[in-house]
Amino acid sequence: MTKVRNIANPTPAVLNLQRGFGRSHPAGFTLLEIIVAMALTLLIIGIAAVSISGVRAEDQLRRAAAVIETTARQNLMQALNSQQTVRMDLTSGAFGAGDEFGGMLLVRRYGESAFRKPRRGEAWEFSPTGICEPIEVRISGPAGQIEIGFDPLTACARRKSIQVNG
Repeated sequence: MTKVRNIANPTPAVLNLQRGFGRSHPAGFTLLEIIVAMALTLLIIGIAAVSISGVRAEDQLRRAAAVIETTARQNLMQALNSQQTVRMDLTSGAFGAGDEFGGMLLVRRYGESAFRKPRRGEAWEFSPTGICEPIEVRISGPAGQIEIGFDPLTACARRKSIQVNG
């Protein structure tokens, strides 16, 4: 003869399995587990904030270089259209490169061996014949530095070197 169990009234062993193998304390997180989770979250947020600020500084540096390239092309076009020499003062922040992000603008003219700060009243000339003085520009800031060598025939960047910190 076979024994039949009543499923409606489970035995004490079945009740013990349903409660989680006889757990003596209630379910939940301890204070230590919560503190560890919060510390890890704050660490991840801190790392993300530092990396975002570095990306912003690099973006500002690249934008300053783009402003210099665009300004050079616009001045060459203006010289061609007006058939007059266009002079761009290098010391007054005509590019907006150094002022915008707290960086420094240095120049190197043809024949010079090192970059230097622009002299007082120094200008970059764009001729109505469609050529400009060959010049190299270095923009340095907290994120790194960019060097741009301009082509005298097109006033476009013929050489660009980007060095990013970190």
